[in-house]
Order: sequence, then C-alpha cells, then structure tokens
Amino acid sequence: MPPQKRGRQDKAAATPAEERDDAEMAEHEMDAGSSSDSDDSDDDELTFAENMDDDDDDDEDEDDEDGDDAMDGGEADAKQGQDRHVNVEFVFSDPREAHFHSVKQFLLSYLPSSQPFDVSGLANLIVSQVTTGTMVCVEGEEDVYGFITALGLQRYQNETSIQQVVNYATKRCPADLAGRFKQILQTKNVGLVVNERMVNLPYQLVPPVHSALHEDIEWAISNEATPELRKSFEFDYFLLISSCTMEKAGSTGGKGKGKKVKTDYSQTAKFFANFEDEFLEQDAEVTFTFETPRGEREQDQPNKHTVVMLIERSRHKAALGTIAAMINM
Repeated sequence: MPPQKRGRQDKAAATPAEERDDAEMAEHEMDAGSSSDSDDSDDDELTFAENMDDDDDDDEDEDDEDGDDAMDGGEADAKQGQDRHVNVEFVFSDPREAHFHSVKQFLLSYLPSSQPFDVSGLANLIVSQVTTGTMVCVEGEEDVYGFITALGLQRYQNETSIQQVVNYATKRCPADLAGRFKQILQTKNVGLVVNERMVNLPYQLVPPVHSALHEDIEWAISNEATPELRKSFEFDYFLLISSCTMEKAGSTGGKGKGKKVKTDYSQTAKFFANFEDEFLEQDAEVTFTFETPRGEREQDQPNKHTVVMLIERSRHKAALGTIAAMINM
C-alpha cells in the first residue's frame, strides 16, 4: 500500500495552515514514538528492505588452515556488509516552509544554472502552495527526497519566477509549433508541473506521487476558499519541462568543413531523468527538444537536453495506468 499523504484529513477539514502544521508535527511525533510498539502502521507506510544473509559464515570449511579461515571470514564479513539494507519508511507530506531548502536544491538541477532564474522565488511558491503538492519524506525527517506540484500560470502570472520559466520554454519553441504552443498558454488554464526526485528513490513511488497530484487538484477544485481559487485549479493542460540525454543516431544536416551539423532529434533515442516522462511525451499535444544551455563550468560535462511538453490533464491522468503497468511487469 502506498504511503498516505500527511495532512489530507486536515485539508478536508479546512484547517488553517498554522494549525495544520501543528497537527502534522504532533502526528509525526506520535508515529515516531509508537512505531516500535505497533505493527499496524506498516499498512500505511511503504518499506523497502531485503533480508540480510546471516549464513555467510556457515559454509566455511572447518578443515581449512587458520590463514584461509581468516581470509574466508573476512570475505564473508565484507559480503555481509554489502548485502545489508536499511528499512526506510516514506511518507507523503503537504508542502511547508521547512521544505524550502530541499526544494531549492532540486530546482538548481531542474533549471540550467547558465540562465537567470529566480530559483528561490520558485521554491517559495512551491512550499507555500499547501493545497496542491506532495513532498516525499522519510519518517522523522524534514529532508525532501522528491516532490511534485502544479503551479497555475494564470494565478502566478505576475511572479518573476513563473515568467522566467515560461519565457525560457517559449523562446526555444520551433517555429512550426510556436503558434499552437502560445495559443494553449494564452487561452487555456495551464499548470506548470514540477516533478523532481533523487535518482535512487524507489520507482514504485512514482505512480502514487502522480496520483496524489490529481487528488490534490480535485480537492482544491471542490474545497478552496474562493471561487477564483477553485477555478484556478481547473487545469486544461500541464506544462512539463524535463531533462534527458540523447543518443545521436539519426540523420544530420550540414555538409563540409566549418558547417554546423544539425541533429534530427526525431531520429535519436532519449533517456529521461524521470522514466515516466517517456510515456507522457507520447501523449503530449505539443512537445519539442533542445540542448540545455550550459555554463562555463559545465563545458566538459556531457550534453543534456530539455524536453518541453504540453499535455492535457486528462491524458496525463490516463497515462498513469500505463506507467504503473510498466513498473509491475
């Protein structure tokens, strides 16, 4: 069973933010104090662990010489150390101010450092929007191991950080797609989906994280305080900005010395940082790829590419079934 999102009951009760934080802290402390005394909490937490191999030393040959025994015993101890795993309990939490620094660190990778982005401003929007957003944390810690949120472009249209992200994508949109891309941004309710996580976060968490986003949006549409706020979450489309590496195996243009070789990205293989983006791109109405701008200190690093997608919210939700099926294969 996936971890339940902390604070969802508080949302349903329309608890003020200050009271909600206190309630979550109290619940957090209660869970930590009772985890060793009760097995019932296992139903609400997702635990990833493997059994340790305690029999490594049982197969030692008792007739070996003392020197060989010592060597074999050392190898067994080393193997046991490699096989040791730690139980980790993940919880889904509502965004809060304590998550700011973790979110900001993720955004430093999400957005290229060579461009003038207001990373702190964007991080502040993410942690301040408690209604819609999920933080993946470890029981008893404030550090964020992954998160997802959807920020309304219309609602935050006057925020510098949002303007910078939209302009960054718009300026790099190919001419043949620019008309449709701008039309959707200007006439539809679009949410900027930011979905970042650590590379070793268990992939089993991916579908529940995305599902939590849709649950939050549906809750906000029905329960936000004002009609304007409720309407702001009625997203028609999601704007996704993803990163990937490219295996240049396609046709190229430009011949002769001194001429720039132009890669046909439609004939190359993409390896996404978040594997689910490969499936979302297939359902996107508008998508384009460009080489991620690099700073001076990044010139020696492998080229990264940015993939921009506009996908209908309904198609994003429908794609989660395919993503979950791939994980369960």
